Amino acid sequence: MKPGSWPAILGVYLFAIAAGATVPKLIPLSGDFARVFGMGPAGFGWLVSVIAIPAALLAIPSGVVVDRFGPRKVLIGGACVAAFANLLYILATSVPMLQIARLIEGGAIVHIYTAGPAMLMGMTEGKRRTAALSVWTTYMPVGTSISFAFAGAFAGGPAWHTLFYGHGALFLAAAAIGLMLPKIDPNAVRMRRTLGGQLLELRFAYSRPTLLLLAFAFFLMISVGLGANLAFPQYFSRVLGLSMGQASSMVAATTLIMVPGSLLAGFALSRGMKPTAFFAVIAVVGFVVGTLCFVPVLALPSRYAALACWFMASGAAVATLMATLPLVAELERRGAAAALLNQAAALATFVNPPIWLGFATQNDWTPFAMLLGIGWSLGAIAVWLATRLSMRSAVV
Repeated sequence: MKPGSWPAILGVYLFAIAAGATVPKLIPLSGDFARVFGMGPAGFGWLVSVIAIPAALLAIPSGVVVDRFGPRKVLIGGACVAAFANLLYILATSVPMLQIARLIEGGAIVHIYTAGPAMLMGMTEGKRRTAALSVWTTYMPVGTSISFAFAGAFAGGPAWHTLFYGHGALFLAAAAIGLMLPKIDPNAVRMRRTLGGQLLELRFAYSRPTLLLLAFAFFLMISVGLGANLAFPQYFSRVLGLSMGQASSMVAATTLIMVPGSLLAGFALSRGMKPTAFFAVIAVVGFVVGTLCFVPVLALPSRYAALACWFMASGAAVATLMATLPLVAELERRGAAAALLNQAAALATFVNPPIWLGFATQNDWTPFAMLLGIGWSLGAIAVWLATRLSMRSAVV
């Protein structure tokens, strides 16, 4: 493959899709894990969330690994390790084995998340680089949609292990394509930073109130977005009388609308709309449509419409926060600021699944409305405070 060509860019993107499918892929199989391993809602929720532990611990060291070995090797190695983790899922006979597989998988994908953008930046430039990174940012909704659709097709039946065969094969296919990716100049991606230097920069980021506020807003948006998305299949299956496969397919059919939501945010902000005002509008829409998604009496067509609006609002919210990052972070601190956001996302991924999946076992929609109201309102306040403090410091 030629450096910077679309086949090479899409080859890297395949790693992102495979990694993006890892967090939500277990959700449609909650009934199977309860039946085979005797896992209750709390235990299953922690199994889902434990994947975030390696992300929180290895987000910074993974940058050093990519600098040392190069993004191409890290992508291939990460995919092979993730495929091995899926083999462990298949062979697992106990909950501890499942947890070990989940931890290994988490360690693999955090390196993929670091190496992918580095690979794209190293082999592209100008408008092609912007386009390549824009494509990369869509990996989560695409991965979620694929995992829900595929896992839902086998949930509740004797072939539920097929999910892990398929996901492992996807990682191996990505690794095989990775062997055909171009070798790039190490100097194009290496920042020559030590682990100690990156930790020092992260300490500076933690000392900036504007960045902490933005990271808090990011934590809240990942919390409500991930939490609701994980709860939807199980909750819909319960209150609507659907099979887990049907409920998962329902969510999978609308998840991809996050992509136009992100594009909408980019269009609005590029036309001069202030991030604070735009985010406030998104917060109101997100709370209303998110709550409607959980109202049991909502008719099926209206629920599809609410889900579509929910995913559009979620995509727009995350894109707005990422667009706000350069406004509140000094140029030399943007790498550390991005790492701070990654850690906030990892914390949200760890904390939220047990909470939301616990509520999903009930028929009451009001706890979801409460969580959504808290998340969206505090997120809007945090964005407003972050931009206001940034403006004040710029004047001073």
